Parts: sequence; C-alpha cells; structure tokens
Amino acid sequence: MLSPTQLLLLPPTLLLCLVIRRILTNFFFHPLSSFPAPFYTRLTSLPLAVLSLLGREPEFLHYLTKKYPPSTRAILITPTLLFFPHASSLKPIYWSPTHNHKGSLYGTGALGPTSLFSTIPAEDHKSLRKSLGGAHWSVSYLKTFQEPRIDNLVTFFVNQLSLLPPDHEPFQMGEKLAQFAADVMTLLVFGKPWGFIAHDRDERRLLSAFRESLPMFAFAARCNSFRDLILSSPWIRGLIMPKVDDKTGSGYLASQAKLAVAQREQEREQGIGGEGKMRDYLDYTLDARDGNGKPLTRAQKEAHATLLIQAGADTTGSGLGAVLRLMLEHGECMKKARREIEVADEKGLLSTPVLYEETKQHLPYFVACIKEGLRVNPPAPNLFGRIILEKGGTVIDGVHVPQGAEVCSNPYVVGRDPELYGPDAEAFEPERWLNGNEKRQAEMEAANFVFSMGPRVCLGKEIAMMEMYKVLPEIVRRFDFEVVSAGKYVDRGGVACNKDFMVRVRRRA
Repeated sequence: MLSPTQLLLLPPTLLLCLVIRRILTNFFFHPLSSFPAPFYTRLTSLPLAVLSLLGREPEFLHYLTKKYPPSTRAILITPTLLFFPHASSLKPIYWSPTHNHKGSLYGTGALGPTSLFSTIPAEDHKSLRKSLGGAHWSVSYLKTFQEPRIDNLVTFFVNQLSLLPPDHEPFQMGEKLAQFAADVMTLLVFGKPWGFIAHDRDERRLLSAFRESLPMFAFAARCNSFRDLILSSPWIRGLIMPKVDDKTGSGYLASQAKLAVAQREQEREQGIGGEGKMRDYLDYTLDARDGNGKPLTRAQKEAHATLLIQAGADTTGSGLGAVLRLMLEHGECMKKARREIEVADEKGLLSTPVLYEETKQHLPYFVACIKEGLRVNPPAPNLFGRIILEKGGTVIDGVHVPQGAEVCSNPYVVGRDPELYGPDAEAFEPERWLNGNEKRQAEMEAANFVFSMGPRVCLGKEIAMMEMYKVLPEIVRRFDFEVVSAGKYVDRGGVACNKDFMVRVRRRA
C-alpha cells in the first residue's frame, strides 16, 4: 500500500517519466531523429504552432534555412514534419502521384464539409478533381466567356475610384483590391457580385471573418495534440466553427451557398435558365459527376461553392495588393511599368480595360513585376504537407525520407532560394524574369509555388492571374498614387495581407 506522500508524488513522477521517454524517443530513436533541428522543434510541435499563431512562421522558416549550411536539404520543424527549403525539392514532393496524400488536419472536420481542398487520400482527390475540373478552368475558356464579365467589374472599380474627391481621406489599397477580388469570385460563382465595390465595404464581413479564423486553424495544423485531442471533437468544433445561421462571415457564405444550390437545382427541375443562360461555376459544380457517373452530394456541392470564394477572394486580393505595394515601394519599377503602358497605348495595342492577352503580349515588364511580387510576397505562405506512404520511404532532394513522415515546403522560403534566384534572391527585381537566360527562366517558372503545384494545384489559378493581368495595369494606367503609409506584408495563419497600405489616388489626365 502506498503512503499518502507516495500517492501525491505518483502523478508528477509518471509525468516526468513520460517527458523523459518523449525526449529520448525524439532525440535518439525516432525515425526522423537524424535530421537537423533546433532542440525545441525536435521536442514538440508547440513552438511552430505558436509562431504560426503570431504570424511569424515564414520568417522563422527562412531563419532556419540561413542557420544551417546550404548543403542542408531538410530540417525537422516539428517531431514529425520535415521542411524542405530549396526549390529543387518541389517536384519530388508535389508532382509525384505517390505523395498526394494530405496530413491529418484535413480529416478533423475543422475545415468544414469535405471539399477538393480538404480531401486527404490521393485517389479520392484525383476522382473529385476529375469531376470538378474541365475546360471551364482553362485560359481560353476564361478569355471567351468570363473575361467580358470581369471587364465590367474592372471598369466599375476604376469609375468608383475616379469619383473620389481630390482631397479624399487615405484608404487601405490592399482592402480595396481584396474587395474587387471578392466581387469577381461572387460573380463567377453565384452569377452576380455581392457589392463589395459598390458599397465600399467588406460585405457581411466575409473577408475579415475569414482572416480572423486563420490563426486558430494554423495553430491546429501545427500543434498535433491540439488537433488530435481537441479539434477532433465534434462538440468543440460545434462551438468554434461557423454556422449556417450566422449573419456574417463564412457561416453566412455557407448559408448562401446552400440557398443557391437548392434554388438552382429547383430551376433545373422546372426547366428554367437553360438555353442561352450565362453559365457560372455553380452550374459547373452541379454538373460534376463522380467516377460512377453520379452527381456530387448536396453537401459537396455546397462545400465547393463556398470553397471557390473562400480560396479565391482574400488570397487573390493579397497578391494584387502585394504587387502594387512593391511596385510603389520601388519607384523606378513603377516608372518603367507605366512607361511600358504608355508606349503600348500610343501604338493602339491596349483595349479599355486592358485585356488579359494584351498584358501578356505587350506588357512584359508589368508581367515580370507581377511574377516578382508574387515570388517575394506570396499570398499563401503556408505549409503544404504531404504524407510519405511508400513502403521503405522515398528520396527527396537527395535525402532519404522514411515511410510515414510528413514533408512540406513553403512559398515564402522557396521563393528566396539563392540556388535558383541568385544572391539577390530577397530583393524585388522584376528584371530577373527578363534576363534572356531561357534555361533559368524555365527553372523559375517550374518553381512557381504561389498556387501550390502538381495534382493539387489551385483550380482557380488562371482566374487569379487573369484578375492580376487586368486590374493592376488598368489602375496604374488610370491613376497616380500617393503613398501615405507603405504598409507591410503580414502572415495571418498561412494567408498573407498587406497591412496599413494606405494611399490616395488621383485620376491621370
């Protein structure tokens, strides 16, 4: 029989034994114990989770990359997560069909109903992507059917800015551009914009509520204990997840997707809106069929309508704001880009508003500015983890990785890889995309990790690029910018924003 003192000491003794066991395992006996790592990331996933919660994860990962010699190809950033900092690792991680299995966060339900983004198994994702994919995501389709609709929004956006009085109060340009992107996505999904530009506000707090939710989900993605023990509870998820009866944010968006799917299906049953109707991405979601020819479930349809807007609005807005902010920070770049537009205008090469193909063909320096801005300040500086399932493990960037390990990279760090971008990799230098070295150009294009890559590359990538190739040259063409506050690039749980980017605009003559 244990004495009262022994009983009192038993719990802390057991806890100490567990801690010692954890330390010994992680430092000496774990399959990943041979990889370089700070002692605190080898011990627990909590440091990375806290850094993500504070918005410091990209800088921390970049710091680790510099801390270790260039020959270091992989760093252990949690006890079970290997980080690959070099561009040479991207293809073996993200293009291999055997590395298309996502981590356990996506199975907790923390990201809402299962969608293309949150599907874990590679085969399930492949089947679902095949169902939802198609020609309607291609550039040629967008140019033919959707660009005229985006043109109307670009023109409206320019007109709204033109109405501002000369002595108007400074405004957050990054927010304006995010509102433009949100109107584009609600237009393309639901058939009409929600009025972000018209009302000059964050409608139903769609953007701000999404940003506010990100740190918690980022913390959950990094902290294994929180994810596995707490977030997996349906009761806890019910307390913190958005609800369809919410009047704002993602819950409201989900309710609108639910209503839109029900209404559109009813219209189809009644034969309404068929021939001659301009099709939107909700139509294509309803058209989708799985490998057995069956339509998606109602929950899947609603989840994908919601996903398209959540994934496409704030991230595209972040990219638009980052490119413009960096161009204004580097005045010579802005001068060159503006002069390029003026020369093209003088030759009659540009429409009003500028067409996607015109930017691509006649504004190569502006295109380089867009590519460089997205490289330096990627809109989603997140960790995109994949599970190694091959028996016996695999080799990534010359490093053997055991079966069961989770591997990842990060656009912010890979975009600063000096092995690919040179010693000035951290500088904003659009000229690097125009230096005439075709081999290096191809390598940089292949390392474009802004929209992920491989089988899970963002379906809406071309929509985002069309927005950038259209609205950015058009507003630079039409307005002068007075920068009141240069602002800064800020990570919020894996999605960036342009904080305090304050400007005044004046219509050019």
